Amino acid sequence: MLQEVSKGPVIAAIKGSTKKLGEKYKDSLVVLYSKKNLHPLAVRKPDENGNYKILGLNTSDKYFVVAFDSSNQLNAVIQDNVVPK
Repeated sequence: MLQEVSKGPVIAAIKGSTKKLGEKYKDSLVVLYSKKNLHPLAVRKPDENGNYKILGLNTSDKYFVVAFDSSNQLNAVIQDNVVPK
């Protein structure tokens, strides 16, 4: 199944940070999914401070972000209805 890309401004980004028990956490994997078709669009590894950024997104689409703990000690965390800015 091919991914549909909406027309519109593609000048936005989603950025955030990962934390484990309130502390900055770099050992996770962040995956961006399209809400429209549930396809994964990007995978990022946070920097040393737990920050990540995904560039070149369409502001008219909605996404959800899932962060997975690389050590498998904690459950994945999901942020839903994310709109790039």
